[in-house]
Amino acid sequence: MKQSYKYKSLTWIVLVISLFCLAIWSRGGIDLQGAALLFGLCFICELIDSGLGMGYGTILTPALLMLGYDAHDIVPTVLLSELLSGFTASFFHNEIKNVELGFWGKDFRPAAILAGGSIAGVTAGVFLALSLPKNMLNMGVGCIIFLSGAMVLLLSRRTIKYRNWKMVLLSSVASFNKAVSGGGYGPLVTSGQILSGVKTKSSVGITSFAEAFTCLLAVALFLLKGGWINLVIFIPMCAGALISVPFSVLAINKAGENFLKIVIGVLTMVMGAVTIFKALG
Repeated sequence: MKQSYKYKSLTWIVLVISLFCLAIWSRGGIDLQGAALLFGLCFICELIDSGLGMGYGTILTPALLMLGYDAHDIVPTVLLSELLSGFTASFFHNEIKNVELGFWGKDFRPAAILAGGSIAGVTAGVFLALSLPKNMLNMGVGCIIFLSGAMVLLLSRRTIKYRNWKMVLLSSVASFNKAVSGGGYGPLVTSGQILSGVKTKSSVGITSFAEAFTCLLAVALFLLKGGWINLVIFIPMCAGALISVPFSVLAINKAGENFLKIVIGVLTMVMGAVTIFKALG
């Protein structure tokens, strides 16, 4: 591992911990036990997400609902924390060469295409989704996610020809679901890229960048509609997510491509099955 990556990772972790402690001290009235639980939960979820390109919102949103947090607080807060962790993951993925996201890097164009495709999906998700049957929507998205994972496993040695319009469509559908539920973006976009021939490590880094841009749009629209960010949830959530990023990025750098394909394929199917189960319930 490059010495510069170690130094930047350590600096980042110290900075985040310092800001977290300062925020807890200055905010006041935050339950430390609840904050510690949120911190640990978000650390684990982002560890999975930054390493495999999926799982943060998909796992975290239902987990927070089960813990009794209000749905109106959860979605915009999850989106904002993932906005910050997504751009952070993109930076560290680029630093360790999992992906090349510089302006002239080979992965910048597909990342920009996915980010651009998010505009229509996010806008529709924020403004129209509340009037649609949510269970039906979740069922459809769950089926798509499950099938995407199955195809990653079945076609692990074959690729579907890459087409820009396919990536735009994929990003639009995924970002719509992201704006509605706070999750479901990564499984579709990461597996879709792998099926189109993008290298596994690159697809994870590209997803982190595109998803962060999607979250930026969604948060802006939520705030314009009168939404709010619950700082009691956001502070520990954000700290846990941001600290986990350097660890997960390093882990994926050390993993083999074929192993990652299998793990991502299986995890995508699990995410799809969980989404379907929630819709049925």
